[in-house]
Amino acid sequence: MKYSIEMIRLIAVLLITFIHTRHSIDQTQSASIYATMLENLPKIGTALLSIISGYLYLKISSTKPHFIVSKIKTLLVPYLIANVSILIIACLLFYFMDIDILNRLDFNASLISEGVFALNGPPINPPTYFIRDIFVIFMLIELFKNKNLYMLIGLIPLFIFGHLILRHDVLYLFIGGALVANFEHSILHYKKYWIIGLSILTLILYATTEISIYKYGLSLLLFISVFNIHIQFYNVGAFTYILHLYHSPVIVASYPLVKRITDNSIMSVLYQVLIALCVATLLFFITRRFEKLRIICGYK
Repeated sequence: MKYSIEMIRLIAVLLITFIHTRHSIDQTQSASIYATMLENLPKIGTALLSIISGYLYLKISSTKPHFIVSKIKTLLVPYLIANVSILIIACLLFYFMDIDILNRLDFNASLISEGVFALNGPPINPPTYFIRDIFVIFMLIELFKNKNLYMLIGLIPLFIFGHLILRHDVLYLFIGGALVANFEHSILHYKKYWIIGLSILTLILYATTEISIYKYGLSLLLFISVFNIHIQFYNVGAFTYILHLYHSPVIVASYPLVKRITDNSIMSVLYQVLIALCVATLLFFITRRFEKLRIICGYK
């Protein structure tokens, strides 16, 4: 196991957690540094996870027989649990307490088509769109590489009624991660030149484009700079997966309490992230204690 990958994964998910915090920090000059830290920099989190997914696919998953079965367990099932559970909570609050916690979806058939299957946009638990897209990528790989026509059962409805992939940058960066894995020896041999080249590219993009563009160069630069460093770290796969799956609903649920505790936007963000980390840690230890509950994090 490359612990450098685990470190990058943890950083990426922490960045994603910051994206979904609620705050009133704007882009004024006095607050620009905070806006950059809380709005722009965290956007490379999903980009890093996409690269990691492509890298690990070519290094590990591609050599495993029937890998799509393992992906159903590690991706599809946790995705469904994370979204269906939030859907049930939302319905209970709406029908029994007249509390509407949804801001994008209506209480009709779209709760299933969009809230769970995410045909045209993020599901009811928004950050899990990434898991949905990665699973679709694996379905496409299984279809074309192994000629598994059963994949059409899931792919055709998505193609006809919605979008195969919600965020195409996930696919492009997945391919980028796979290319890094394929040419790893050459990249490591000329690593300093890759770092210099990507640094120049990132600076040019930073000066001429928005974060939605320069995050690609920055995420590749960070990954190539770190992915093969030999460090002592931990296997954080299960913890980061739980944090990724559940940080958003935890932040939404805890925000009213956080508002009572502090009016300071920076402290509010820190409290929200801290609460999400505490809940994820609790769920992690529960899944370590009760093995059957590891289904929520793909049996990691």
